[in-house]
Amino acid sequence: MPRTPELSPHARRTYARLSSLELAASATESLSLDDLGLDSGGDRVSLAFGTYSREGLEYALRAYGFTQRLEERVGPVELRLSCQDPFQPRLTLQSRRYHSPVVDLSLRRSQGSEVGFTHSAAEAPLLYVDSLLLQHPGRPFDWNRPPLPGQLHPGLSLSRDILELLHLMARRIGAKGVALMPATFSAACVYERRFSFVDGAAQGRFSALRRAGRGWPRWLLAWAVELGCMRDAQGQPALFTPTPMISPLSRRLARRLDARGWHEARRIQAKQALSLDEEALQARFPWARMPPGPPPERMVELLGYDPLAPASPFQDAAEAAPAPLRTAATS
Repeated sequence: MPRTPELSPHARRTYARLSSLELAASATESLSLDDLGLDSGGDRVSLAFGTYSREGLEYALRAYGFTQRLEERVGPVELRLSCQDPFQPRLTLQSRRYHSPVVDLSLRRSQGSEVGFTHSAAEAPLLYVDSLLLQHPGRPFDWNRPPLPGQLHPGLSLSRDILELLHLMARRIGAKGVALMPATFSAACVYERRFSFVDGAAQGRFSALRRAGRGWPRWLLAWAVELGCMRDAQGQPALFTPTPMISPLSRRLARRLDARGWHEARRIQAKQALSLDEEALQARFPWARMPPGPPPERMVELLGYDPLAPASPFQDAAEAAPAPLRTAATS
């Protein structure tokens, strides 16, 4: 059975120590018992998910140590909370040094029916991650860490931390799971540490792509999938199609991913024998997006590197950044 995510001892201790008063505290207004939800009539409409003020979130992020780890990378940050709808908040951590967001999260309260659950699980409350951006605007790409599809800047190596914080938030607001829709194959590779596809067949197709690229750098497999260069046994492109993923926080939801039908669909799709179309990859590879200079020696032949070759007609499409990143987190 898929396990509910494990939390670090520090996260568990901090979660238990933080009080509702601390999370709802505001420096700009004096909150009554009704505002804090400590009285029977309090609806707490001014707080994200009826729980978090901006100051409360800022306090919690420092208590968990996330702000300190972030500032080690990008310098001082400012937390912004857009809470026009308390159940669809947007959290942004803005770098004062680079005048750009380094963390940007759009969240909302949802139900199991949105991700495909039926019967009693259809009404299970979920924390849904509409978009998640982690980036370091001040660091250039290099051949040790080339850009992934959809990336404008390198990641922060904080995806594990932010996902743990999302699971803690879900527990705090009474959600039974965290759900999202990975925008790209590379984003799904980040989420697979804690998430599974709701559809067993989608899980199997993802596993087949991962297995076909075993031994390759993750960034190269991500581009091969993005550019339609992976082929099935019939020579057709093996594409990644975004479908919902979930990390269950309750045994009831976890059992939905442990059903015989889910496992059988996963098994059938995971058996696919996929292969790389090297000629297609060479023709489509987005050199304009890559760091300057030649790639590592072991990649030169595979990528068909030629510094004098004209740009690929596919590069214009590859260069365009996607619209607001839909849960396209990078590490």
